[in-house]
Amino acid sequence: MIPTEDVPVPLTTPRQASLAAYWFAYNLQWAALLAIVLPSQVALLVGGAHKEFATGAITAIGALFSLVLTPLAGALSDRSGSRHGRRRPFLVVGTLINVAFVVALAGAGVGAGVVVFTLLYLGVQFGSNWAAGPYAALLPDLVPKPQRGAASGWMALMSTLGTLVGALAAGQLVRPGAYLSTALVISAALLVTLLVTLVGVRERTRPGGAARVSIGEIVRNFLPDPRTHRDFYWVMGTRCMIGMGIYAVFSFFQYFLGDILHVARPEEQASYLIGVIIAAGIPTSIIAGAWSDRTGRKPLVYLSGGVMALASALFIAAGVWPSPGWIFAVGALFGVGYGAYQAVDWALAIDVLPPGGDAAKDMGLWHVSLVLPQVLAPALSGALLALLKPWSLLGGYAAVFTVSALWCLLGTVLVSRIRGAR
Repeated sequence: MIPTEDVPVPLTTPRQASLAAYWFAYNLQWAALLAIVLPSQVALLVGGAHKEFATGAITAIGALFSLVLTPLAGALSDRSGSRHGRRRPFLVVGTLINVAFVVALAGAGVGAGVVVFTLLYLGVQFGSNWAAGPYAALLPDLVPKPQRGAASGWMALMSTLGTLVGALAAGQLVRPGAYLSTALVISAALLVTLLVTLVGVRERTRPGGAARVSIGEIVRNFLPDPRTHRDFYWVMGTRCMIGMGIYAVFSFFQYFLGDILHVARPEEQASYLIGVIIAAGIPTSIIAGAWSDRTGRKPLVYLSGGVMALASALFIAAGVWPSPGWIFAVGALFGVGYGAYQAVDWALAIDVLPPGGDAAKDMGLWHVSLVLPQVLAPALSGALLALLKPWSLLGGYAAVFTVSALWCLLGTVLVSRIRGAR
């Protein structure tokens, strides 16, 4: 452990990489589950007629569960007096729970039923978010202000690499009814990167003499004052809008490729599409974070959000004139904007974080803006597709992609309302 001084010391490149390592496995898991595994398992459980609605509903239930859990785990870690550090115990316990449930979820066959499947999925959400809230606070805990853009770039790089590996691995491994190999890959990634982060990060302990507070006091002071911390809420709101644009389509690419473009093995092709999106974002995720330390965050948000909005609108053309080549090209364009946005997003959130000793709770609240779209967007898209499917499935997807573009555009424009960051 390092001393409990309040000013973080500069991080070396290996420390930056170690700090961001766990984010690789976190994103690997959710790319594999949300884009490939969950749609495949749900289609097997409920059949083709109801798969869109069921996928949206189950994804939304899981994300809704995590909305409360992530900031709660963060708030508890802020008050932790463990000699192992405030964040580490939550990381270890959450990861072990996560691994146990992701393996159990893989074994949920048709006989298990939708209710059991959903409960197992909630177990995965519990473990993942019990770790994620406290983990997110390691950035404001340990990264000096001049290095926030660079640290955000590292997080974006691990996010894009994890999403890329997760989507591609699941696409190759998943077959209807066969999910255990993907679960083992996810588990191995979580355990290895957990070890890397635990060994490589010198977490500061809770400041000595700080008074413990009750759960009731945590609840009363849970939300920062919006009058004082207006920018924090604008960052959450705009990030939520961009997330709505992303998750409106993320879980439905597999169905779109199979039902509209009629490709063979849509699970595999969906993994390739996600892979193209993420691979295209890797260069911009590396560059944009450090660049924003010099030029400011908002210009890069405007540029990256505009690119994502344009790409979302262009996806419609792939349905009107079915062309796998076109959809992969548009996916690459979307990825360029996505990578840059991810790199700047973390830094922007840390720039406007309320001061004080509640970093994990507040980063957990910011994490809500990542998770809330996973509640609302798939449910809305699933309902929209189910509603329009009897008349025109292509029209349903055109509506979904249009809504995605509008969300991305709105989240980009409203960044101008953030006054405390440039």
